[in-house]
Amino acid sequence: MTKQYVVILIFLISLNCIAQDLKSELGIISGLTSMQTDYGERGHFGSSYANIGFGVGGVYYLSFDNIRNRWNDKTTNFKDHIRLRVELSYMQTNLIHRGKYTQGTRPFTKLYNAMKGKAQIINYGLQFEYTVFNISDQRTFNPYLSMGFLGNRNIPKLESTLGDINTNPSLIPSIYNNRTYLNGNNSTAIILGIGARIRPKGYNKKAIYLIDFRWQRFNSDKIEGLTPQINANKYNDWLLFISLGYIFNLN
Repeated sequence: MTKQYVVILIFLISLNCIAQDLKSELGIISGLTSMQTDYGERGHFGSSYANIGFGVGGVYYLSFDNIRNRWNDKTTNFKDHIRLRVELSYMQTNLIHRGKYTQGTRPFTKLYNAMKGKAQIINYGLQFEYTVFNISDQRTFNPYLSMGFLGNRNIPKLESTLGDINTNPSLIPSIYNNRTYLNGNNSTAIILGIGARIRPKGYNKKAIYLIDFRWQRFNSDKIEGLTPQINANKYNDWLLFISLGYIFNLN
């Protein structure tokens, strides 16, 4: 078991020990991802945003507004607006090249068009959400900002419609020779997000809908398995995740 898993496990056990003093919520999320990787051409809109995938996961929330007389008055505003979110999710995106290198009749064009990749990511970690309005207000619409840290298990795949790249590496463009990393690897990511909780009037008071938009930047450039040594490959991989969720109050 990696150190990341151990830290998360210890943290969850600690939370469980104090959960009776906190508000707990459990939910599911699902949505679309847009990955920014080494597939495609930098600055080309189709390359940047058209590699669409999906994500699905489970989330667990703890909020602190139930705690009274344990925090001094100076922290009241903080605890009435903060939630802690624990997430375990899976994302998958099929990747192809787009842009000028896939157009025309040049010899390498055929190689680019034949490349097919897949990025598979398991996320696990923590986020803090700061709600605009007091958590206890039970508002119909309550927007929030979020930030957090995730551990990731990345499982990239690469193939060519022209044949087996393992026995014939020349089936992929030469800039990727000895620059592919197709074994599973671990990484981390930071998250910045914005979203809103929606509580329909006259509906089950324990049920809440969620809409969430986040930017997730990895500390690795190997998420999709490619690291070409070219000027366009300047940054680590990142993604956008737009999701909807259903949250249920456990208290």
